[in-house]
Amino acid sequence: MSMTLSAQTPEGKNMTIIGHVKGDTKGYPQIYYYSKNVKPDSVQIKGGKFKIILPYNGRTTWFFYSQYERKTKKSYRPFPMLIDHPGTINIDFNIENGFFSSTLKGDKTAKLYAEFFTKKDQLSLLSKAEAPKKRDSLRKSWVAKWCADFVESNPDEFVSAYVLNTSGKSVMTMEQLEKSFNKLSAELQQSNEGKNVATFIRGMKQIGSGKPIKNFVLNDPEGKPIDFSRFKGKYVWIDFWASWCGPCKKAFPHMRELYEKYRGAQFEILGISTDSTIEPWLNILTEIKNPWPQVWDSRNIASEFTVTAFPTSFLIDPDGRIILKEIGFEPNGAMERKLREIFGK
Repeated sequence: MSMTLSAQTPEGKNMTIIGHVKGDTKGYPQIYYYSKNVKPDSVQIKGGKFKIILPYNGRTTWFFYSQYERKTKKSYRPFPMLIDHPGTINIDFNIENGFFSSTLKGDKTAKLYAEFFTKKDQLSLLSKAEAPKKRDSLRKSWVAKWCADFVESNPDEFVSAYVLNTSGKSVMTMEQLEKSFNKLSAELQQSNEGKNVATFIRGMKQIGSGKPIKNFVLNDPEGKPIDFSRFKGKYVWIDFWASWCGPCKKAFPHMRELYEKYRGAQFEILGISTDSTIEPWLNILTEIKNPWPQVWDSRNIASEFTVTAFPTSFLIDPDGRIILKEIGFEPNGAMERKLREIFGK
């Protein structure tokens, strides 16, 4: 079985996916596909073939999975395809074996990313066979080494910067990440993905330095700028969250209780939405009704704070230094205990 790609440049700015599927679908002929901020859609396999036309609006990753896999295996793993130009991709695979057993030929970016992601997926699955207490650390160390090896083998390929930005930041040590980043070509280091990695590295160094955080300005729901320096002299709880994040919204009721307890001249909470577009954030604000200042992260400040999961909170002291970082939120967790220690109640 193979997956063959042929990249062509059409007059229109579309990416066309043409699938050739072998095997009996057993009455489950749908192929599903989606991308970030794009709801899943589907097409049917008819006569062993399907065709998907996607609008090309810049580099993005599309994910694919089959109804057959979801129904017969009771689970599915979305197969990623990194698209960085318009064209046509032909896909050949056996429905029983699925997308992940495919071999890609033709488009280099898609081929390399599939190679990276498939092995990353295999390493994650292998780690599940280990003792529960070791699984996460082993998975991270294995995937971190694979990230480093992949970048070393492909220092001039865009996909390497993409890999460091999407996977490396969450599994690699700062030493590993910086070493791999320095192996990227100068051009890739200046790409949006490369700049995000560089910002992340600077942020990690800043967090551990004890120096005051860099000032930033973001807009509130009315479009008015909120300058972080206006909170100088207070303890500030910065809450990075997103409208789609269930744990974030689950934390809000208890956060409101703590806000009522500590709010005043010496304490404030600043909510920073990391939604990729502004509309979901604006739509949910009236539902959650949090009483503290809210801003939208239009400048990727989250990268400056090395945020890789949600919710992530920081407690900033009156001099603007980070004194606590908490990933996730639980009642009587690190943040609540620190506030009780500071304010004595």
